[in-house]
Amino acid sequence: MAMNRLCFFATTSIGVEDVAAEEVRSLIGSDVKLEVGRVSFKGGVGDIYVLNLKARTLHKVYIQLVKADFKTLDDIYRVARSLDYTWIIDGDQSFAIRSERIGGHCFTSMDVSRVVGQAVIDSYQEATGRRLRVDLEQPDVEIYCLVRNYSLLMGVNTTGESLHKRGYRVYDHPAALKPTIAAAMLKISGWRPGESLLDPMCGGATIPIEAALMARGVMPSKFRSSFAFLKLKICDLQEFKAVRDKLLMEENCSFNPEIYAMDKLQKHLSGGVKNAEEAGVKDAIKFKIGDATKPEEYPNGFFSHIIVNPPYGLRAHPKEGVGRLYEEFLKALKAKNPGSTLTIITAASKRFREAAEKTNITIMERRKIMHGDLPAEIFTCKI
Repeated sequence: MAMNRLCFFATTSIGVEDVAAEEVRSLIGSDVKLEVGRVSFKGGVGDIYVLNLKARTLHKVYIQLVKADFKTLDDIYRVARSLDYTWIIDGDQSFAIRSERIGGHCFTSMDVSRVVGQAVIDSYQEATGRRLRVDLEQPDVEIYCLVRNYSLLMGVNTTGESLHKRGYRVYDHPAALKPTIAAAMLKISGWRPGESLLDPMCGGATIPIEAALMARGVMPSKFRSSFAFLKLKICDLQEFKAVRDKLLMEENCSFNPEIYAMDKLQKHLSGGVKNAEEAGVKDAIKFKIGDATKPEEYPNGFFSHIIVNPPYGLRAHPKEGVGRLYEEFLKALKAKNPGSTLTIITAASKRFREAAEKTNITIMERRKIMHGDLPAEIFTCKI
């Protein structure tokens, strides 16, 4: 296996693959191919460190082992058995298979894990005479298998737990936005760190925090204590530390962006302040109590970008209430902030479209996205 050029794939939220691809291109200069919920590309071992530390829209980065078509479970065994694992797993390390299955099959994802696990053991034993240990709880090396219809994709997890778990969230808002989606919304909006930004329904302040981290060039994974690649035999701890130290030098924590966070509930605002403090960017965000449907409660001044994750109307709000909320919110924005760009994510997209039509606000772009298991849309509008 040539260590200088590895094949990779990285997962992201369905609907923002193009944003993730652009980010990978900008970080490591590689050509990127878009697939459903993931992007694939080539790179070196050093790119593993850079992507896991700096990528804001990726969830997990995998070294691709194989991509192949199959017909039966026996075919999956044969494909997995034909691979060399000696370059990625040490003889005294444990491993686990994590499988995902999409489509109609006469076998389960547990069956996939079982046959691939056996194939890895058999291949390694033939090559080295040693039998690898399986540890399903805390493996040293995690191999991921995705079976989508009759295509098999296998990769080694270099990340560990998903990168959307930034490590700064000490207050969990009940309808919190994934930080990776917040970062994607910032990129979709066209916002630049020198421009003013307001999240008028900030909840736990995920969007303002991600904006502040971006503005100051702070690695989103700065607060993580562990990565799966630290246990891979191809990765070097000293090299990783050198890359991390270099990236830490690129931070500009004295930069003072114009980022505002507003919420009408003190509980959420206080939680947002706690999260910002944990992320080290409390001084970069101005927090204000205020109702997004009342123009007089907005902070003073013009904001070029409004980026927001409002209530969707699930559970707490009856649907009519959400439509009315969106309408009043858009009216308040027109009164307070005409000419700004609004980027909004909602699962109540029909209600939002109706509210935009009633208030004569132009939707410039819309994209479907999966927020976890919830289908939602991101709208970009001119106020």
